[in-house]
Amino acid sequence: MNNWYDNIEKPIRKIVKLLRDNGFNTTCSCGHEMYVEGDSFPDGEIKRLHDLLYSYFCENKETPNYEIIVELKVEKGFILYSRFTINFKK
Repeated sequence: MNNWYDNIEKPIRKIVKLLRDNGFNTTCSCGHEMYVEGDSFPDGEIKRLHDLLYSYFCENKETPNYEIIVELKVEKGFILYSRFTINFKK
């Protein structure tokens, strides 16, 4: 039986697994462009996400270079969606 993570491109696979194992629902990723997208970004999670990524890169003796973009779409007072994108610099 195949491991689900085998479907994720190798350059980004460990980060996708790290995020999912820590409660961040990833929806899309690309190992060539080095980004991960996710949805349902809960309140207050930006700091936890940053701390998780920062620790990951430091533990792997890599330089932490990334940009976290959070989008929140509100229409007529209702939240339609919230999502995040993480772009990693190569």
